[in-house]
Amino acid sequence: MLVSGVLVSLLVACTGGGGGTRGRAGGAPASSTATPSTATPSTATAPSTAPSTGAAVTDPPGAVTLHVTGVTLPDTGAGGGGMRVLVRPASPGLTVRRRGSGGPVTACPIASVAGPATAAACVDLVAGRPVAVAAWGVELQATGADVAVDEVTVTYVPADRSLTLVTPARPAGACAARPCEATFSLTPPEAGTFSLDGRAGTGRPRLTLSSNSAPGGSISTLATVEGGGNLSITATLDGVAPATLAYRDGSSGAVPALTAEILWP
Repeated sequence: MLVSGVLVSLLVACTGGGGGTRGRAGGAPASSTATPSTATPSTATAPSTAPSTGAAVTDPPGAVTLHVTGVTLPDTGAGGGGMRVLVRPASPGLTVRRRGSGGPVTACPIASVAGPATAAACVDLVAGRPVAVAAWGVELQATGADVAVDEVTVTYVPADRSLTLVTPARPAGACAARPCEATFSLTPPEAGTFSLDGRAGTGRPRLTLSSNSAPGGSISTLATVEGGGNLSITATLDGVAPATLAYRDGSSGAVPALTAEILWP
């Protein structure tokens, strides 16, 4: 779902494990604050093997899906970075799918926020060919020039509804002429407290959490926070109206990665 161009439908909660240090936030309804972040990326490792591809991938009962829509992956050879998604699955394993056309993209298993992606374990992510990754996380990389991706989904059975999202780093000027945006969403939705604790370096990102009453219906903004450094959002979701988290950055200088620890209700 898109709100004001680019939204990230990301319901985040912070609980320990997998990709980063997480602490469950309290439930202040529909509010936003900018408070110092205390989260520290974990260096713990998880089983990580080369992904497998094929059309016959069946999602297990109880699975949830993170949707990443409208993101442009920068050319890593020109100073850009990949997009990282680390989750807390019931067992190490997730399925990555791509929709739409565009340039070449690879999916690489990772075990931590800061740990390297092993090039030898990366595989091409092609529309219609799911990639099964035996790890707690995946990094998506453009393998040539910048690549606009219609949608990428990450499906897994959650041990809890927390995840760590790291947006791509970009060279100076990359987001000036055309703002860098992305939209995130989680299905199925669930009612409860949403919390996000972000660390944005020196960039000027804006995060907007919104709720859509129905397809084609009214969209209400639950919380917005903007600026560099530490970003924090807390809001209450009803579990009926799908929520979206929109990410947007129009910085003229170099754009560092935004690391967001998120807890779904």
